[in-house]
Amino acid sequence: MMIKGEELSEIYNPKTQPKILEESASKYGDNVAIDYFGNRITYNDLYLMVKGISSQLDIRKGDIVILSMQNIPQFIILEYAIWEKGGIVLPVNPSYSERELEFLIHDSGVHLMIASCEAKVDNSKIKVIRTSPYTFHEIPEELREKWKVNDCNEELNFKSLSRDLAEDLKPNDLALLVYTSGTTGKPKGVPITHVNIFASSIIYNKWFNFSERDKILGIAPFFHITGQIFHITTAVLSGSEIDISYRFNPSLALRDVEEKKTTVTMSVATAYRAMLNAYNNEDLSSMRLWSSGGMPMPRALELEWKEKIGQWIYMAWGLTETTSPATLWPYPYDGELPVDKETGIVSSGIPVYNTEIKVAEDGEILVRGPQVVSGYWKMDKFKDGWLPTGDIGKIVNGWVYIIDRKKDIIDASGFKIMPREVEEVIYEHPAVSEVAVVGLPDEYRGETVAAFIKLKDSYEPSEKLKEEIISLCRKNLAPYKVPRIVNFVNEIPKTPSGKIMRRAFRNENT
Repeated sequence: MMIKGEELSEIYNPKTQPKILEESASKYGDNVAIDYFGNRITYNDLYLMVKGISSQLDIRKGDIVILSMQNIPQFIILEYAIWEKGGIVLPVNPSYSERELEFLIHDSGVHLMIASCEAKVDNSKIKVIRTSPYTFHEIPEELREKWKVNDCNEELNFKSLSRDLAEDLKPNDLALLVYTSGTTGKPKGVPITHVNIFASSIIYNKWFNFSERDKILGIAPFFHITGQIFHITTAVLSGSEIDISYRFNPSLALRDVEEKKTTVTMSVATAYRAMLNAYNNEDLSSMRLWSSGGMPMPRALELEWKEKIGQWIYMAWGLTETTSPATLWPYPYDGELPVDKETGIVSSGIPVYNTEIKVAEDGEILVRGPQVVSGYWKMDKFKDGWLPTGDIGKIVNGWVYIIDRKKDIIDASGFKIMPREVEEVIYEHPAVSEVAVVGLPDEYRGETVAAFIKLKDSYEPSEKLKEEIISLCRKNLAPYKVPRIVNFVNEIPKTPSGKIMRRAFRNENT
């Protein structure tokens, strides 16, 4: 089966990111572009800083530059400054080890690294420029201690007004090189062009009616594709305000919504669970759009959010390889929660503009569209432009349901079990905060179903609670899907972007 999103003619007239910033500075010059702990930077200021910083960077067109920092103003300024010179940005989580960095440096051929104080660096491999999280504002003391934020000398001059001539960029030139998390084998580089970024940004802009009146709650990491596109490039295209505070903290995020009157956001399901846990009747009425991507959204969490906050969390689905969006819920949406009757899984929406989605014979979802990259770094291009996503799913009445990752399917005694279907049932128990279901080696069955559960703060682990959860599974699942192992854990390991890492439990128990 194949379905295609509506046509959007604007996608066929792509612009480079420096050109978009120049136009936004002209249209929205006095509008706030960035709010960092109350320090506001206008679009005029941002444009001048980008020009000034660009003249300080010793790079040429096609050079790859690592940006390793949290959500601070420098990330946005430096990104556009690198693009201004025709460079390619390689965003990196500042918590990466030197070993992880060494692989990226070797595989990509990095020319320069710009890192905030806490990031690990190896100056013997490449030139490194340091920038400080404190340059644009102090970080509140309680958060500084919690996050262990380091300070260092600022090595860039953000007051410089030099204006070098911009490099002659073309929309098909590379803008980003983003490495996948490497859940199987080594990470793969995803080369993203200005065309890809423009397509994704205009999709979000038109789909969700972004405008200069919007204030984005910037809680997704900028080094992740969601933060890159939804928080940064869509905002700049739209003349919207980007509200950031170094890292995500649920109480701080809720306070920012109440005080700064933010209007839209996108983040992972675990961030929404954290915000629900921290919710203390803050006024969240300014938010017109709560959206989520990057990982599945448990049905129980959707229902609890709707009950307490009064709005649905609009689901999105995409990958680094789709430069963020491939499917989105229609907007606005005031219907019932779209749930697959067979699996209990919440739909990830319908295909976005100009995007084709089809299901292969084995159930794998394939995607083709202007935001989809042509292939992986130093590897062959995707056949006929179709990206094999590694996700198993289905299409029902035009809605796409992502059931699970192909590599996570459990094979027990010849039966194929989707972990997410089991997780959805376990989430129905009121004691469950987070759960990861994996297949563990079993001499008799090949694999056995194991559930690792983090309880809500008001519950204590017990054999009685374990039996309740197993009984709930027996009532709602076929016998072969019921977990034979149930373990309570203090934490569910997550990636830097907040996705639950099932593989951590497989590796730990094999």
